[in-house]
Amino acid sequence: MKIILKNMAIATSLFSVLVFIPISFAGNDSSTHQSNYEKNYQQMSEKKLVKLTRKLGLSASQQAEIKTLKGKEIAQIQTIKPAIKAFREQVKSLMSAESFDEQAFVQLQENNQDVFSTMALIKAKRRFAMKNILTEEQLEKLSSMNYKRSPR
Repeated sequence: MKIILKNMAIATSLFSVLVFIPISFAGNDSSTHQSNYEKNYQQMSEKKLVKLTRKLGLSASQQAEIKTLKGKEIAQIQTIKPAIKAFREQVKSLMSAESFDEQAFVQLQENNQDVFSTMALIKAKRRFAMKNILTEEQLEKLSSMNYKRSPR
């Protein structure tokens, strides 16, 4: 009986070591995740600029203007990012409920209209600025590229 208890104690301690140690080293640090996301976003943005340069034949000055434009846009988005994150969390909590509360969702949408309109304004300003940076031929190529991407 003593041997069985001793073996169970060893098995239990071995199990706890195997199960609980990897969890403690998993690295659930949200700041690490956020920095990885921002790094990947930056790389994606650079890849998009390279693609635009190749497809549209952008000059060096146009590339510089687009980079500064993108930087300004990111700075503006950073100001409303907490509100967008809060909205998404509230939507997530509404979706996790047992039954869908349509009235609560409509109210949530109405309460966040200022955030949505601010985001739409930022995007409209960027599109207008791009219109001023690119030539007519480049704009036509860009619109045809966007048409190919858009769902029909």
